[in-house]
Amino acid sequence: MSTDNRGILGQYDAKLFWSTLVVCSFITAFGVFSPEAFGKTLSTMQGWISVNFGWFFILTVASFIIYLIWIAASKYGNIPLGKDGEEKEYTFFEWIAMLFSCGIGIGFIMWAIAEPLYHHAGPPYLADVGSPAAAPTGMAISLLHWGIHGWACYAIAGLAIGYTTYRLGRPLTVANSLYGLLGENVNGLIGKLVDFLAAFATIAGIATSLGMGLMSIRFGINHLFGIELGTTGLVVVMLGLIAAYTISAASGLDRGIKYLSKTNMYLAFIVLIFFFLAGPTLFQLNLMVDSTGRYFQDFIFMSFFADSMKTASEGKWLGWWTVFYWAWWIAWGPFVGGFVARISKGRTIREYVVGVVLVPLVITIVWFNVIGGAALHAEINGTLEMYKAISADVGSGIFTLLTAYPMGTLISWVVFFNLIVFLVTSADSSAFFVAMIIGNGDLNPTVGQRLTWGSFIGSIAVVLLITGGLKAVQTASIVAALPFAFVMIGMMVSLTKLLRLEAPGVVPAAQVAAETETSKTGTLGRIPAVQPTES
Repeated sequence: MSTDNRGILGQYDAKLFWSTLVVCSFITAFGVFSPEAFGKTLSTMQGWISVNFGWFFILTVASFIIYLIWIAASKYGNIPLGKDGEEKEYTFFEWIAMLFSCGIGIGFIMWAIAEPLYHHAGPPYLADVGSPAAAPTGMAISLLHWGIHGWACYAIAGLAIGYTTYRLGRPLTVANSLYGLLGENVNGLIGKLVDFLAAFATIAGIATSLGMGLMSIRFGINHLFGIELGTTGLVVVMLGLIAAYTISAASGLDRGIKYLSKTNMYLAFIVLIFFFLAGPTLFQLNLMVDSTGRYFQDFIFMSFFADSMKTASEGKWLGWWTVFYWAWWIAWGPFVGGFVARISKGRTIREYVVGVVLVPLVITIVWFNVIGGAALHAEINGTLEMYKAISADVGSGIFTLLTAYPMGTLISWVVFFNLIVFLVTSADSSAFFVAMIIGNGDLNPTVGQRLTWGSFIGSIAVVLLITGGLKAVQTASIVAALPFAFVMIGMMVSLTKLLRLEAPGVVPAAQVAAETETSKTGTLGRIPAVQPTES
């Protein structure tokens, strides 16, 4: 393994550090100097992937869900992500707050309003435009894209990474999640390539999220202060955000990231309660029951809808929405999964699956139906032209909606700060994750590493914001989802092979460790001795 020690950067993988820095800088430069050519090339690649591999993404994400149900219900569900009897690092609320703030970010506020409106205006299936079924169907489709499927992508990556990190005592890297398949070869070329792709997808994804999230903040500034920000103003705001999340990342998990994540949840709860009490409460409750029922009733149909007859927007809808979402969740899987793995020490596999998949599902159902339901009610009853507003600026939705409410200005301030904190928590956790990967899986990377990657991610966002290359780089991170889908399939196979070594009555892990240590042909290499877990 190539490591080095250089002052405040501490010990790190020099080859991975410089290759990530150089390649990301080169791609950014391409987006700056040839934004049209860059965007066209990547859009063509994304379109080709959506058309030719849409079925593959659909089956892959479905396989993640099936695998998680099996592993949580099996005898392996009692195995902890850590040594037997090891204590959890964080309370349940702290754990959920951090994984949710990292995994969702600002999109949860924007799309809870925008997406149900889009699907209500043009449902792809199960309802006709303008019919009574369009609203609950549109909400059910939104739950599909933000519910079990997406969090299953995060859960697979985090489970494979967390098991090898805390149970087997290996460094926290994405490559080590394939240890059951590759053995010590995870330290070779394939492993480095996997870690590089993880770092690249994280940097590109967060940089674009910062830039696009800034659009909502820009609308909020205009709404609250009456100031129309130009490019210079946006850059100034972005620099402020960079300073905030870099300081948070530098302060570590137990200070900045943890406390900001908890603040996030408190602010979001205030917004949720306001819309529930001041909004069309009965409509929201009925919609919640209706859309949840439709979500589960049509779960299998929606999960496997591949539009073979091209009935939804002439076959384009799937690439615009479901396949795009699955690629996006997979591209973010290593980052969010790696961060969630970092904070999940001591939790059993069953508790992990429930916490990472089902708890966010419940929050999503409530949030989307209360916030999105209020927007749908305003649109359907003609109170506000919500669809027109989000079509003009997707970041305007919640601020436009609040204009029809008493105390709307006050809650707009709460939403404004919530948006900022969501952006900061997503960015600081990404900087922390990249620093861990580059730092040879160090669970507490040096402040220098965190500052380096936090500043680098922000610099990319600023440059792309000025030159208009954000969309192209977002597409680049989506393109990275195709190879990562295969990596995540490998994670399931690898984890299963490792777990079988713990199965009672099969082969005690200690015995396997002793045998494989002297084996010249074994694929697992050295496995730390762990005791079989009772089923």
